[in-house]
Amino acid sequence: MTDDRIETVRRLYDAFATGDMAAVGDLLGETDWHEAEGMPYGGRYTGFAEIAAHVFGPIANDVERFTAVPDDIALLGKTRVAAFGNYRGKGAKGEVDVPFAHIWTVIEGRLERFVQYVDTYLFRQATGL
Repeated sequence: MTDDRIETVRRLYDAFATGDMAAVGDLLGETDWHEAEGMPYGGRYTGFAEIAAHVFGPIANDVERFTAVPDDIALLGKTRVAAFGNYRGKGAKGEVDVPFAHIWTVIEGRLERFVQYVDTYLFRQATGL
């Protein structure tokens, strides 16, 4: 039996993969989002509107066929969930194939916090940003 917290995170990745931004928005709500500072979109954003404007929109413009696919999603204690996978797509300078670790805080079915760990150099190298 899969934990509800893991399923909440999995639903977010599934919605993103199918382009269901309404579902992504519903799941993210007022999430406290921490994009790695070395990323072109690095910073802290609150809520779906800010995340879409500062992260999702720019990535869609910079990386063709962008995907964030977790290979493994695991529970970390009572409220945190880790997702490990790869960003993939085509950047201006080459193929994007960059491993990531995402740490989510899930409380009562809500995605409260997101922290990204990623090799920003590899991402910037492939995108030319």
